[in-house]
Amino acid sequence: MQKCITQQENLTRDNTMIFDLDILNRNIKHLMDESGIISVTELSKRVNLQQSTLHRLLTGEVKDPKYTTLKYLADYFQVSPVDLIERDLRSVQSSNLIQIEGDLHSFALQKVPVLGNTQLGHGGYWSDMQYPVGNGDGFLRWPSSDHDVYALKCVGDSMMPRIKEGEFVIVEPNQNFHPGDEVLVVTNNGEVMVKTFLFKRDGFFHLLPVNEDHAPIRIAVQDVTKMQYVAGIAKSSLWYP
Repeated sequence: MQKCITQQENLTRDNTMIFDLDILNRNIKHLMDESGIISVTELSKRVNLQQSTLHRLLTGEVKDPKYTTLKYLADYFQVSPVDLIERDLRSVQSSNLIQIEGDLHSFALQKVPVLGNTQLGHGGYWSDMQYPVGNGDGFLRWPSSDHDVYALKCVGDSMMPRIKEGEFVIVEPNQNFHPGDEVLVVTNNGEVMVKTFLFKRDGFFHLLPVNEDHAPIRIAVQDVTKMQYVAGIAKSSLWYP
């Protein structure tokens, strides 16, 4: 019977990688630049690999690095090990296909700008810094098909345990939302909150607090200036200047 060969087995021999070292080094340096990582020391801390190992890899001293080393790097930069060693990522946008309701959609890692800080929940407000389009207080790497995607840094503990101090809410303003989806809600007086959208009826939005121990609320449609789809919550480690 013919042996089934996995992707890792196809790329490795005795737990080492066989590839063009120049492509790997160019890709790592490119990804470091994109992520604002300026030194091997900083990269080793973020990836949790020994600085000496990375230095030997980037200088070409190591000709056959272990698969596990490449996997650590690929996972941190959110690319596949195959792309890391075979494709010139300077000219290729990392992308994938996902199936949504039977249709294939592409998504790509985006530089998501952080547009401000917010203390979510009752009495919380969005401190909008009014950054130019495409800019912000640093960036996050996040897979999205929405080119207007942005993030807000959360301060305070009013959304614990769902959202912790220092984490980021990722918002896709062009994405439709449905009952059961989390949404960012901004009211006329500037109050900002994340709620679960239930339905719209008789001129009111009916919403469920993220903490389901609390009762549902309703807000008049005319009192809402913004309601946008929340794509996820990002850890602070994904932020870079």
